[in-house]
Amino acid sequence: MRKVFSGLLLCFSVTSFAQFIEFGGGVGSMNYSGDLVRGFSFSTSSLAGTGFYRMNFSEILTVKLALTVGKVKGSETPIDAFAVQRGHSFSSTVIEASSVFEYHFLDFKTENSRVNYSPYIFGGIGFINFSDAPENEGVGKIQPVLPVGVGFKYLFQKKYTIGFEAGARKTFFDYLDGISDGDQVIKDYQYGNPKDDDWYFFTGLTFSITLFNVPCPFPYRPNQSILSR
Repeated sequence: MRKVFSGLLLCFSVTSFAQFIEFGGGVGSMNYSGDLVRGFSFSTSSLAGTGFYRMNFSEILTVKLALTVGKVKGSETPIDAFAVQRGHSFSSTVIEASSVFEYHFLDFKTENSRVNYSPYIFGGIGFINFSDAPENEGVGKIQPVLPVGVGFKYLFQKKYTIGFEAGARKTFFDYLDGISDGDQVIKDYQYGNPKDDDWYFFTGLTFSITLFNVPCPFPYRPNQSILSR
């Protein structure tokens, strides 16, 4: 009897866990915004990829753990004489680890759902490692970021999800592009606005697989008595 209850408990745990998780990945572009380029610009686009593990806590709320890798790059936009004189450009590899909450506006995954799609929003926290941190400024290569954004998911065959995601990452430093306040007494023009932190964006397509129930090794049969064991 003890073995049966242990088996049922194990079956319940594995089944719940299997319904709970998704694995997936995606590909898209990474873009930069800062002292060189203001706002989102396709001119800064670079190929980026992501892999993630998603936990579904309810029909509308999930948590996603992701690893995203890409490049951020930019070159001076000659909007004034200062920018022309500075003539700066950069390219840096970014590795981002993040954890975000996703809130879906529609229940699209349960058996009784009337739709198989949903828009969603997300927000959370992450950390990045970027390759071109200026050592002479005492800036560490690992920095915190805040990922926020929107997306859209489409479910097919009750198991596969494809989606589109557009997100911004707020940083808390001004050295992603390699320039910041600098020494403005020295007229080398290699400085920017110290009160305007850099941003970067990830936009892309995603694909994930949901794990469903596994067969229980202890099926209940009406003609058998569990207590008799």
